[in-house]
Amino acid sequence: MDLVIDEENPRFEAVSTEDDAIYSILVDQRLGNGNKILNLARDIAEHGLNASELLVVSPKEGTRTYLVREGNRRVTAIKLSLNSARIPEDFRKLAPQFEELAPAMQAHRCIECCVCDDEQEIRRLLLLRHGGENNGIGTVKWNSTQTTRFNEEANPQTARALSFVKHLQRDYGQGDLFIAAAVIPPTNLGRLITTPEVREMLSIDVAASDARYRGGHDDLLLDVLSTLKDKGVGAIYDKRARMRLVEEAAERIEPDGARQVRLSLGTPDEYEGEGSLGGSGCNVVIPGTERAHTSAGVPVDATSLDFQHATRMQATAGAPEYQQARDAPDESVAGEEQTDTAGTSGATRRKPVSHSHEKKMFGHALRPKGCRSNDLYRGIDWIDEQYLKHSGELVHLLPILAFSLRLLMETVAREYFESKGEDYGDKALTNFLKGVAKPAISAKVDTAGRNNMVLASEWIDGKFNFEALFAKWAHGTLAVDRSALVRQSELVALIIDEVWT
Repeated sequence: MDLVIDEENPRFEAVSTEDDAIYSILVDQRLGNGNKILNLARDIAEHGLNASELLVVSPKEGTRTYLVREGNRRVTAIKLSLNSARIPEDFRKLAPQFEELAPAMQAHRCIECCVCDDEQEIRRLLLLRHGGENNGIGTVKWNSTQTTRFNEEANPQTARALSFVKHLQRDYGQGDLFIAAAVIPPTNLGRLITTPEVREMLSIDVAASDARYRGGHDDLLLDVLSTLKDKGVGAIYDKRARMRLVEEAAERIEPDGARQVRLSLGTPDEYEGEGSLGGSGCNVVIPGTERAHTSAGVPVDATSLDFQHATRMQATAGAPEYQQARDAPDESVAGEEQTDTAGTSGATRRKPVSHSHEKKMFGHALRPKGCRSNDLYRGIDWIDEQYLKHSGELVHLLPILAFSLRLLMETVAREYFESKGEDYGDKALTNFLKGVAKPAISAKVDTAGRNNMVLASEWIDGKFNFEALFAKWAHGTLAVDRSALVRQSELVALIIDEVWT
């Protein structure tokens, strides 16, 4: 071929020969069960090269060949398919699979390229492709919502499954949970996730077409996923089967697990929902060793059946339609007849309705690394949901949210230093914001651009006193303004994302 792989490709340290460059690319693109270059070769053989992205090449002085400046992965995929003898020894097991593509790859021996010998122009083109958004000059990637919207193909059930697997990989890496979920057909995984009771037991949050495991039940989730992988759709065909699958797993894996009690701040039927990011339910786990109080102030054992019964009776008082909502079938599953747990049909699940158009705090779902900060964040997120539904009646929640925001930040600080084996006591938050958070956010601001992160920029530049506002809210010396609260929560989210996720 006239095209030569770039020995100074930024994907790897500079090498001296094209064969070394091919080896380095294969190492860089290695997967646990294959290689990205092989996957790319299969796609090229079936669909052709990406017509929206030309290769960029420069002529090699004194030869009739061209150095590939943009498109080295594509050229490597084609070369190895046409000549498997060039596959390095460490990757010889891939040779038969590349060889299968040779007949189809013959159609791509000739490639349309952009030929350029101006190094400055080549650098500009490469930065447009690989240098990030650069305030809109470079490629602006879709966010997760936009990607899901494009990929869901009118099937939110499948989209949730894909989103769930993606979050597992991002949050846990390519560990056992990701591997178990990734091999399950998305239709089956989506069917499992569609049941609110299952999500509640497995600590799975959903919002529209997004689904994420929030942690705390790794062994239980792995057991359920493994069973689903082995038994297939028969194990989760209807709602009863799905609940039975998880309940039986819980009896094996978490026989002493804490009971969960649903508590409500308002009309129960309004709060009955997903138990998720998109719903309004709140699952408050009450450890079996603690004591709780009924509305009359009488201490009771939180693990007793009488307490759970009293809690449910209190929640349903004055709401005769509540039981109907509880017994209603879960969200529709393609090809499944809808029945409730009693075998009746036709009941409609009542969905929570937001009565406010205000922005939610934090701006997106968070995943703090520490257990205490994660639990605190979940509580803040739930209280904020209740405020947004009844902002006129629950305005007293704003100071609580403000104080809780500072408590969350201090908890993150203490957990961060604990992970380093350090203890700064009452100075933890101050030291964390000054010595850890500010440097991290400053680097983020420099990368993303100050126009995109105005509040963070003002904090870094000293124009916004993050810590002072926290202190005033915490001590009740300053009235809490909702818009300021939301802005500050977004800065908290940014810090957690960069330092403690």
